[in-house]
Amino acid sequence: MKLAGSAGVMGAPPPPDLSGGDYGDRLGDVGFWAPYVREVLRRHGHADGDLVAGFVGTYPTFLAGPVVVKLFGCFGTWRADHDAELAVQQLLRGHPNIPAPALVAHGQLYDGADPWPYLVTTRLAGSAWRDLRPSASTGTKLAGTVGEIIRQVHDLRVPEAAGLQRDWLRDHRPGTAERHRAWGTLPEHLIDQIPDFLSAPSPHRRLVHADLTEDHLFVDGGQLVGIIDWGDAFVTDPYYELAALHFGAFEGDKRLLGSFLAGYGWPVDDAFCRRAMSVALMHRFDVLTGVRDIARGREVATLDDLAVLLWDVSANPG
Repeated sequence: MKLAGSAGVMGAPPPPDLSGGDYGDRLGDVGFWAPYVREVLRRHGHADGDLVAGFVGTYPTFLAGPVVVKLFGCFGTWRADHDAELAVQQLLRGHPNIPAPALVAHGQLYDGADPWPYLVTTRLAGSAWRDLRPSASTGTKLAGTVGEIIRQVHDLRVPEAAGLQRDWLRDHRPGTAERHRAWGTLPEHLIDQIPDFLSAPSPHRRLVHADLTEDHLFVDGGQLVGIIDWGDAFVTDPYYELAALHFGAFEGDKRLLGSFLAGYGWPVDDAFCRRAMSVALMHRFDVLTGVRDIARGREVATLDDLAVLLWDVSANPG
C-alpha cells in the first residue's frame, strides 16, 4: 500500500467529548468512535465498511477491513506513545525481516493542543497468543522465533531524533519500592529489600518493544506473523524486554523462556537471574501479578530466592 503522510483537518467531526471521565469505558465503543475512524479512512482513500473494536488496551483501536486505525489522545502519555509508535513503524519499513504491521498512513484529526493524532497500519492475519494458547511443542518453537526476532529489534540503530530516547529505568528507579507498595503484589518483607537489591541498568542500551504480552504476539498456522503495539517502545537496558514476555505471554513457563533466550542468543550467566529480577521490579507496569501463583507453597524469604524461582532456566534449557 502507498504510504500517506499527515493529512489536513477539514471535515473532521467535533472533537470527542470525554469530559465526564469515561475514556476507559469508551475504548471499545464502536458507535462512539466510528465518526472519527471513518474520517481517517475517508482521508486516506479506504472503504468505511463494518468496524470492529481491536483488543481494548490504552488507546481506541479499530479494525476496518485490511487496515487498523489507532487514535491517540486523552491518556496522559498519548504524545510520547504516539511519537514512539510512529518512530518504530517508520524504522521498521527498512527491516522487512521483523514481522510487524506496516504503516499505511498517519496524521492528526485537529490542529492545536489536542490534535488526536492517528496511525493507520495493515491488519495481521492469525490470532493473538492470548486467544491461541499454543501447545507445548508449538509454544516452544514460537518462543524461539520470538527470540530471534527480538534480537533483530535490539540490534537496530535508532536515530537520536526518533522519539524513542525516553528511559523509564533511568528516570524512575528511585520510586520502585513505593510503586510496589501501591500495587500490593509482593509481600512487605520483599518490598523492604528492593532498594538494596536493585542492580544498575546496563549501559548497553537497546531499542525494546517493552510490552511483549500475550496480546501483542500474533500467530497463524503455527508461525509468528507479527508483533503489534509499539507505543511503549524506548531505548534502555535490554533486560527490560523480558518481564512482560515471561510473565505475560509465557505465564512464567521457564521452558518457553529458555527457548526464547536460546533463539535470541542471550547469555545466561551467574548474574542473569538477579539482573532479570532487578529490571522486572523496575518495570513501568506491575508485571508480577502472577507471582503469588508461581510461589504458592514455597518459602520465599529474599528477593534472591524469588529471582532464582522465577528466572533460573538451568533446568529448563528450552
